[in-house]
Amino acid sequence: MRAKLLKPYQEIFSYPGSLAFSLAGLITRMPMSMTGLAIILLIYAKTGSYGTAGAVVAAYSIAQSFVGPRWARMADRIGQSNTIRKALPFHIAGLLLIVILVSVKTPSGFWYFSALLAATFSVQTGSLIRRRWHYIMIGKATDEKSLARGKGLLNSAWSLEALVDEVVFIVGPIVATVLCTQVAPTAGLLAGISFVTIGSIFLLAQGESAPPTMAELGEKHAGGVWKMPACLNVTSVNFFLGAYFGAVELAVVAICTEAGAKPLSGVLLAVWAFGSGVAAIANGIFAARFHPAPRFLIALLSLTLLSIGPLLTHSLFTLGVALFFSGFAISPVLIAGISVVEKLVPETQMTEAIAIVTMGFPIGSSAGVFISGQFLDRHTAHSGLWLPLGFLATAVLISLLRFASWRTILQASRL
Repeated sequence: MRAKLLKPYQEIFSYPGSLAFSLAGLITRMPMSMTGLAIILLIYAKTGSYGTAGAVVAAYSIAQSFVGPRWARMADRIGQSNTIRKALPFHIAGLLLIVILVSVKTPSGFWYFSALLAATFSVQTGSLIRRRWHYIMIGKATDEKSLARGKGLLNSAWSLEALVDEVVFIVGPIVATVLCTQVAPTAGLLAGISFVTIGSIFLLAQGESAPPTMAELGEKHAGGVWKMPACLNVTSVNFFLGAYFGAVELAVVAICTEAGAKPLSGVLLAVWAFGSGVAAIANGIFAARFHPAPRFLIALLSLTLLSIGPLLTHSLFTLGVALFFSGFAISPVLIAGISVVEKLVPETQMTEAIAIVTMGFPIGSSAGVFISGQFLDRHTAHSGLWLPLGFLATAVLISLLRFASWRTILQASRL
């Protein structure tokens, strides 16, 4: 029975090169959950100021979000390997400058410059890996049978990558915290640099699975990906999902701090992510039977309803249980959103489209953390759990207002 349930995952790894590039993606994405925290811990260790540390990280995160689609577009145009070779040296240089300049306590203006340099040359590996899955399953299909097989398994590949993201966000912060607090303040950032360097080199070696460029496919860049209804609808929802994530994280930290158990905040957030990881595995087994557009809307509504659970809790244990179950709806939303885009965006713009729809998460998270911080300064920690519910309710409302557009998406993807 267990073997039958996990068969989709066994099948996706039967594609040549899939295990290698997926592993490379895992390694390269580790800094995604480490860099911001490592910068905060480094700057705080040298200055004692969370305000300065948070401002530098905010500049890094926002810049990274806006340049991500540009690098993804370049990957579609000139190829993933050429894009990585252009960006990686400058990204590493920017991170190393942060380590050096903060360590010698230069004026903070230099720290912002270094952070912006690193962010400007940061490539979203997640969109590159998802594009590779699409290429080896759909783009390289040689007949109708292999094409049908690839389409049937693609949802499992998206689910696997969602699981990888959850692993990254569970393990990364723990590694960064331990290294920065137990080894050296610079150790977390240096480890992140090592991960992105090793993972990128590993990915560069996987030439067989690299998707072709637009020129190789004989197509030109059409432009306007972000204007497509699929991208616009999913990105607008993802912004509020990002705000939800940021608000939940800050509220959990505040609740644990108020209860005198601040270290448990990491445990509760890990439980929340674990619930999402479990759902990602299940999603890869069952969800392919349903169209991604209604699946996206149903999962969003489910997440909104489940976010009521934490509001009803009165202890850290019950809060952990509620977070675990609310996590069940997170991965299905994210996976269905990617699937909606994949069905409607041209293959030559796939990487850019994925980068655009995921851009909403960090920008929304920054907004959610800011609003939540202001709210928590004036209200109790537990009341901060109302904000995540509010952000999700707004996402549902926007989806309802654009229901006609969602119906058009559903019809177009079935043509």
